[in-house]
Amino acid sequence: MTIDAINKITPHVETGKMRVLLLSKKMAEYPKVPTLKDLGYDQELVSDFFAMYGPAGLPAEVKKVLIPAIEKAMKNPESKAKLEKLGFAVDYKSPAELKKLATEHYEINLAIAKKLGLNK
Repeated sequence: MTIDAINKITPHVETGKMRVLLLSKKMAEYPKVPTLKDLGYDQELVSDFFAMYGPAGLPAEVKKVLIPAIEKAMKNPESKAKLEKLGFAVDYKSPAELKKLATEHYEINLAIAKKLGLNK
């Protein structure tokens, strides 16, 4: 069993050595594979995500250029299709949304680590 980025396991799925049992988000390539929400649970899986980060103190002028450019690229149908073909679920988040998501994932993983006694 693994919890991993789908593009890393796709070759194993294609050869029949692995099968996908559950997804964090619906994917066209796996229409019959359920998500937790499909199974009646409110909580989503904590999944890997890729994001772009800049150094602390990044000038506002730089942010004014970078943030809209990144958003435009992620929402571009051609870019999105290419990334999805590589097995990525494209779901653009604003800087505030990304910060909230990262904080939530950290807190969930910290709670799991504490429950397992791994935080020492």
